[in-house]
Amino acid sequence: MKLSIITLTCNKIEYTKKFIKSLYKYTKDFELIIVDNGSTDGTVEYLRTLPNVKLILNNENLGFSKGNNQGLEIAEGEYIGFLNNDILLYPNWFEKIEEVFEKENIGFISPRQVCLNSDRLKENNYIDKYKNIYKLDYEKNFNACEFACVITKRSVLNFIGYFDENYFPAFYEDNDLKYRAIQCGFGVYVLNSVCFYHFGSITSKQYDYNLSKNRKYYSEKFQFAEYLTKASEERDFYKRILIEMNKFPIPQIYAIYVFLRRLNNRLLKRKNRNENVV
Repeated sequence: MKLSIITLTCNKIEYTKKFIKSLYKYTKDFELIIVDNGSTDGTVEYLRTLPNVKLILNNENLGFSKGNNQGLEIAEGEYIGFLNNDILLYPNWFEKIEEVFEKENIGFISPRQVCLNSDRLKENNYIDKYKNIYKLDYEKNFNACEFACVITKRSVLNFIGYFDENYFPAFYEDNDLKYRAIQCGFGVYVLNSVCFYHFGSITSKQYDYNLSKNRKYYSEKFQFAEYLTKASEERDFYKRILIEMNKFPIPQIYAIYVFLRRLNNRLLKRKNRNENVV
């Protein structure tokens, strides 16, 4: 088996159904492992109807790290994918990622994440509307490598270790793994030539995820990790500004600005002349 995909569920069956449909439409040669963290909305009954799926059913929410580690214990693929149940995929997404693995020493790589709020793309148009507006087809980028849809190799995880289960229920366990990969000499990448659509925090809205507690643990565990994260956030922020600027007719706006400035100067000169005459 080339690719093992591990997905966690905890209610929100309507999004899981969309994800499953997209996964089978745009992905080939994979095994699917679903770890359910105590769903009560019919998700388990639905999952049991899916053919050739490895199911792990927990009676309670054991957290993101524990759930993925459970999936890893039974995964058989050379490649390992951690995919959220609230995403939609893109044609040939894994084939494109595999091409980059053949060129680079990769720890983790994800397609470019898009969503409604920041990219103004919708679930029914993201494939047709997405354009690679970045100069490079792929690049190193700590923050843009999103664990909502990320690929690694079994050999990488065997080298750097699995998820740290001290992060509970979720958040910062992804940064932990990415930072460990960098420490071990692997690159953390984002693939710009394809994307995935993320509905965003569909499951996490239900719970208190102890962000401050997990962030403190992360910062204490890796003394300089926060600086890497902040530097990447700042770079992404300025890149987003440049992208947004390219969407506007800058030359025309500047021409209007120059015209209004000159008009204002003329009015001021006329006003001053009138005052001097008086």
